[in-house]
Amino acid sequence: MSRTNRLKPEETLASQQMAHNRLIQVFTDMKQPSIPSRQFISNSNSNIANVYNKNKDALGAVEQQINVTGVGELTLPPDRFTITIKCKASKDNVEDAKASVAKRQDYIVQTLKNSYLKEEDYRVYESINYQDSAVVCGCEIEAHFIDIGKCLSISNLLVEKLKSSVSVSLPVCYHAPGSLDILRKQVGMLAIHSARQKAMEMAKVVHMSVGPPIQVQEHDFSEAQGSLSCDQEEANLSPSVRQKVGESTIRVSSRVSVCFQLRTKQKSKA
Repeated sequence: MSRTNRLKPEETLASQQMAHNRLIQVFTDMKQPSIPSRQFISNSNSNIANVYNKNKDALGAVEQQINVTGVGELTLPPDRFTITIKCKASKDNVEDAKASVAKRQDYIVQTLKNSYLKEEDYRVYESINYQDSAVVCGCEIEAHFIDIGKCLSISNLLVEKLKSSVSVSLPVCYHAPGSLDILRKQVGMLAIHSARQKAMEMAKVVHMSVGPPIQVQEHDFSEAQGSLSCDQEEANLSPSVRQKVGESTIRVSSRVSVCFQLRTKQKSKA
């Protein structure tokens, strides 16, 4: 037969007192990598408040951080322009055809030099063809500019002086080698600067200052060709030239997130 042990009244009272005096274990997890979980042992529940206050002070010593997002956007219009100047002559013999073209070629080259173009800024291409019994001599001069105003000024001057004996193409717009790489770097720096400015404004609210960045991460980067609107500096261009400049304009944007350290502001000494 099974036997049930029953406690006497005085034994029950003793066990309750032992349970009341048993050590209470309190565990706290600070959720911070620099502060490990700690175990505190107390003889009474009243010490739990002291444990909380100590942990709160430890959290205040942990370096604070702020995560912000910054956006940078820049546009780069073309900074190089090329025009092609053509002239030709059709004569019965080669000498007359070449002489006719040579006069206009010399005038074009001299005009380019007067506009401070160097020899490496233009190229001359000559050609000779036969059409039926006539000799056709042609000349193409490819000129490169860094200023759209000067490019158009020379184009108009040549057409005005040589009239229909010469043809000048609309400028071809493009960017100098390396300029796009510089633009991409500038956009990234601008996005980080924007994030820092935002972090500084937010830190003022909590009376703290922004320290060095801890982590930088780029989330979005986009690069598109074609301007949405025409700048004021381009307002004096003809619609056809303005369209070419707009089509060659590069737009770049970057969005980054930056984690900064936050520091407590030092009180200024009187």
